[in-house]
Amino acid sequence: MKRFIGVSGIVIGLLAGLGCSRGDQDRAREESREAQDKAQRQLEITRDKLRQELKRADEQTREDLDKARTQVRQALSQSERDAEKARDKLREEREKNDDSHQ
Repeated sequence: MKRFIGVSGIVIGLLAGLGCSRGDQDRAREESREAQDKAQRQLEITRDKLRQELKRADEQTREDLDKARTQVRQALSQSERDAEKARDKLREEREKNDDSHQ
């Protein structure tokens, strides 16, 4: 009888241990799912922020390029005007020289 009680105690202890273990496993799985969900939400938030930052950077780059194009066009136009003035001045000087030699 004592032996039966001892074996029964061991069996009950094992079953209780298995039950706790299963509960621990369930809790661990739930915590793992929650951590995974939280990480996924953080990833989505970070991705959205990154997209917004890239969009702003792209807009800024486009604005900078537009400004640079405008400056290059203005510089080119100014250079063309200066070249035209220099040609006109050179023509005038040649005409003066030609008139003075005749």
